Amino acid sequence: MYIIILGFIALASLLVWYFLHHDHGRKLPVGSLWVAFGFGVLGMILAGFLELKLFPAKFWTSPLSVSLSTRFLFFLGVGALEESVKFIPLAIFIYKKPYFKEHTDGVIYFAICGLTFGLGENILYTLSFGTKVGITRLILTPFLHAAATSILGYYLVSMKINHSFRNKFILACVAIPLMHGVYDFGLYSGIAQLIVLSLMITLLLTLGLFLYFMEANDLDKAIAARLLAAAPKFCGNCGRVNADHTLFCEYCGRKL
Repeated sequence: MYIIILGFIALASLLVWYFLHHDHGRKLPVGSLWVAFGFGVLGMILAGFLELKLFPAKFWTSPLSVSLSTRFLFFLGVGALEESVKFIPLAIFIYKKPYFKEHTDGVIYFAICGLTFGLGENILYTLSFGTKVGITRLILTPFLHAAATSILGYYLVSMKINHSFRNKFILACVAIPLMHGVYDFGLYSGIAQLIVLSLMITLLLTLGLFLYFMEANDLDKAIAARLLAAAPKFCGNCGRVNADHTLFCEYCGRKL
């Protein structure tokens, strides 16, 4: 069991390392990364409290005892709740921060928040239900929460950079919780076809995590290239030639 828990921690650490070492933008403040981690912990606590308060115990102890339609509505509610407590507090905190301004920021900060949430959930399920459940989640869902939240983060920062993304952001805020709810419902449905659908959602979201990160990197590099191309030819402070088209004078250090 403890080997499985170490596996969850190792995968989470590996994902964070991958993002930080493949982000081609400016270096992210270490403190802000820990803040994202803290919001993941906060989301986990809020989710646990609200789910126990809002949903009857029978949904957790014996979900197969209620009708299929009731289960569906229940898990849609769980999906919406969990995505909300992961995303909204961090979004409110970080949206206007000066360091939240690149496309990769939306993916990385919110992936860390979701990853923390998912790590706590996976460890809790493993300790509560044993190694079989732990192994299953280690294989199928190590990045599910990170992926879902990071996609919302991508569209949030894209909307900050370009307001034309507002409609796409709203669509993502509907689609991601819906996919989360359908994923949970499929796993607990007892129907083979719906279980397969849940596995497909897991794979799709995990793939989306990396595809959105690569897309964010490409967009940030394109913006940087346009800024460098538009850099002045001469420094307005010392008059030296800006031969390398940088944003700061290599001689006096002043912004061009």
